[in-house]
Amino acid sequence: MALLILLSLTVGGVFAQETQYISDMVLVPVRSGAGSNYRIVNRGLPSGTALLIYGQSEDGEWTEVETRGGTRGWIPTQYLQQEPPAGLLINDMRLELEQVRAERDRAVSQLNQSSSEVNEADETIVSLTARLESTEAELTEVKRVSAAALDLDLMNQQLVAELESERSDADLLRLENVRLRERIANNQIMDGALAVLLGVILAVVAPRLWPKKKRQDGWS
Repeated sequence: MALLILLSLTVGGVFAQETQYISDMVLVPVRSGAGSNYRIVNRGLPSGTALLIYGQSEDGEWTEVETRGGTRGWIPTQYLQQEPPAGLLINDMRLELEQVRAERDRAVSQLNQSSSEVNEADETIVSLTARLESTEAELTEVKRVSAAALDLDLMNQQLVAELESERSDADLLRLENVRLRERIANNQIMDGALAVLLGVILAVVAPRLWPKKKRQDGWS
């Protein structure tokens, strides 16, 4: 028996390490040696358990394996297969399907959120465009009113300047009129004085210019 164990270990040592799996629908115990009479080191590995292969017994009925948890021992070779069992593949496919569905749901949610954000952005753009057009219209109206106001102000300034000029001319005319009246009044006074003076002169001088006629006495 010891020789068989030694041979099995020797044969197992030349195996390249590979990964195999416990076949479907079994619970395989792990033993300390290549035989059912060896001590059980693990009560049972479930289907789909991945095992690292170290070698086989001389008759090939037992395979030395090691679990990922570090448990090392022997199990019947018939319960091993190189491909993952269908149950494990189905579970993996289910998990992958669930992940794909979750990713799809996230993508749909993101798409809906993106669509909502795009719609909100479109509405914001439309609103801003309307506000911009309204502001431009108001600015145009303000410019027009401002231009009209500037024109009116300019016309008002021109009218005020013309009015001031007319007032100045009127003041000058009034001043000239006053001066003219004063001149006329002075001339009238001078004319009156000259007329009086001339009358006085005539009254005094005229009798002297013409000699008096001698009276003829009726008795002569």
